[in-house]
Amino acid sequence: MSAARLILPALCLTYLLAPGHPLSLLRGVPLDYVGLILFAGLGIALYGLGFPRNGRWTAILAVVGVSLVFAKLALWSSAPDYGLAASYYSRNRIGGPPERSTVFRAAAFTRLDAQPGQTSFPRYFFNDVERFNFYEAGQPDRQALPFAVRWDGYLHAPASASYPFALSANGTAALWVDEQPLLTVSARAAEQEDRATLALSAGAHPIRIEYVDASGAPPSLSLEWDPGGGPRPIAAPSVTVEPVDEGRLARDGVVGRVAPLLDSVFLIGLLVMLSNTVARGLVPRRLLCGGQAPALRATLAPTEGAERPLLALFLAAVLFHALLTTQDLYRQTVILEGGQDWLTYESYARDILLDGPLMTLGKPLGQGKPFFFQPFYPYYLAALHWLTGEDLWGPVALQLLGLGVCGVILFWLARRLYGAGAAWLGLGLFAILCATQLDWVARKLLSENLYFLLLPAAVLLLVRFVDERRRRDLALGGLLLGLASITRAPTLLYAPGAALVVAVAVRRSGAGMRSALGQAIGLLVLVGAVAALVPLRNYFVSGHPVLMATNAGATLLIAHTPGLGVRLGRVDENRLYNALSLDRPTREVLEFVRQDPIGYAGTLLPLGLYTLGFAGAIDGSSSVAPDILALSALYLSALFVLPGSRTLRAAPLHLFVATHFLVMIAFVPYFYGYRQVLPMQLMMLVFAAALLANVLGRAIPICRLSPVAEPPRPPAGAAPAQQRPG
Repeated sequence: MSAARLILPALCLTYLLAPGHPLSLLRGVPLDYVGLILFAGLGIALYGLGFPRNGRWTAILAVVGVSLVFAKLALWSSAPDYGLAASYYSRNRIGGPPERSTVFRAAAFTRLDAQPGQTSFPRYFFNDVERFNFYEAGQPDRQALPFAVRWDGYLHAPASASYPFALSANGTAALWVDEQPLLTVSARAAEQEDRATLALSAGAHPIRIEYVDASGAPPSLSLEWDPGGGPRPIAAPSVTVEPVDEGRLARDGVVGRVAPLLDSVFLIGLLVMLSNTVARGLVPRRLLCGGQAPALRATLAPTEGAERPLLALFLAAVLFHALLTTQDLYRQTVILEGGQDWLTYESYARDILLDGPLMTLGKPLGQGKPFFFQPFYPYYLAALHWLTGEDLWGPVALQLLGLGVCGVILFWLARRLYGAGAAWLGLGLFAILCATQLDWVARKLLSENLYFLLLPAAVLLLVRFVDERRRRDLALGGLLLGLASITRAPTLLYAPGAALVVAVAVRRSGAGMRSALGQAIGLLVLVGAVAALVPLRNYFVSGHPVLMATNAGATLLIAHTPGLGVRLGRVDENRLYNALSLDRPTREVLEFVRQDPIGYAGTLLPLGLYTLGFAGAIDGSSSVAPDILALSALYLSALFVLPGSRTLRAAPLHLFVATHFLVMIAFVPYFYGYRQVLPMQLMMLVFAAALLANVLGRAIPICRLSPVAEPPRPPAGAAPAQQRPG
């Protein structure tokens, strides 16, 4: 794809992300509900319909797009700061430095509130595992932590007149106008109200509102006035952070009416671009993550050519489901539970946005902590928050959409290995797995939500490389494997086996041993280069180049607690353990293996049975997880029934299943249900779909297996085939 074809979509994304006038429809980052619909919808439309080709209409739209971006930025830069500067405090008094916001990082206040007082005060700062991780008996209730707020700004009276004011609150609240106290409320059980009328001259008047939460009562505050036409909340555009003269405010009122028109022009241009793409038949024939060489194409399926549009409809349905089922999170404060993984990940993501990528958690360099949880997910979560704001709505909605993307990746993986019938059946199985397992995981802040994207994409690229030996597939696959390894560290165990598959594939293509080893080592170098970021960061922050998350030892010990016969008195003096800087839990488990190997082996069996779907293996009951057990059974059956499952092309999937299974029986796979087992199940799903397609294909032709054939091997002594360009 030429770079020119990317210009127009890039301009559309730039317009959506660029800051806009406060009174416009599309205000940029952080995206609101409409902004996220357009952002995600544009990506889905481009995937399903293709990118516009160069032409007269494209050139015209590009010029219009550049003009719109500059006009939007100009309107934004000329606008006053509407709303009030809100300073939040994590205690029931006002004083000292206020809490910080990830949206207004450089401001002296916490955030900019368009309206003082809401039923859900934006108290995102309480999701801090370092300061507010309360979950034990006798500790404060995280859902009722005390807080206080002060709003400062200027109220603009439209004319010299007497204005009625009304303040109601559950808690202690006060209103000052022109630095004089006007209204006061003090309530601890139910809302109370205070009213007054104040004569104001036309123009800006300093205003301050203070609120202190009444501990134990639902916090609420409402402030209204009547500038004519009936009582209304004091809110933008009647309030600004800084004093603004009435002439500028009047001019900006006109601009505020122009800004939505600008957004309307953009939306019309967006529709024209997509309509022109459809009208000119620009749906690409090269399938995403397909791109098979002509010699490798399978017999065309009935859905050939419509697959991408159909998958785009699938993604659109997932987006609709995500937005519909997360409405209750939109711009609402959710105080996460103490002692849970999601609180820790949220805290880390906030620290990244507030203080930078080293994630020091407020400690000086060299005195901080190495990564405790999986390293890369907090950065992904921070990016989702940057895009959509501080509340959990955006990250959760995008994680749900990520499940749809995962399903599309698995579709192409099954499509490449077993044909269209298996691919569509696999998508159906994936939808069932989403309903039973994946959906609830996507609604939590857990690293698997990123792993579900990185791991299948990396495996798909490896399969493509085995088929076509394109080095760019190998390079991108290595980078994705590296990212997957810092998302879930055990992926590092998968990399050597993947490199072996690469070497065998290169040798089978007729290349020499040196070339095979070189490309295999190249894959490992790429994975290692990305994984090296973890010890590098740990060295700068903590002074110790720790490779893996430090919670691994504790997890090992939970899974394999040594028996009474294992002597642990001298583990702290072991020279080898000290040289490796092993933590105490890891030392205890290693001593368990060394001193009582039979007892240790006995702890593996329940974890293995649980991983396959026998849920009761952990607690001694007879319960099972039907979906997990069914996929496991279908996968094991496919190994014997399907000849295509025992080829080098399928090896990257089997290798991951085997590696992940071993990791599951070494660590605890049952924290938060089956979420740690699920990456393995995604790979199993491809073979389960192929097996079902093999059975159903006898009665339903569309389900018949039509895998892409393996590339023919060159005759002995022949030179290896040249790399296909692009």
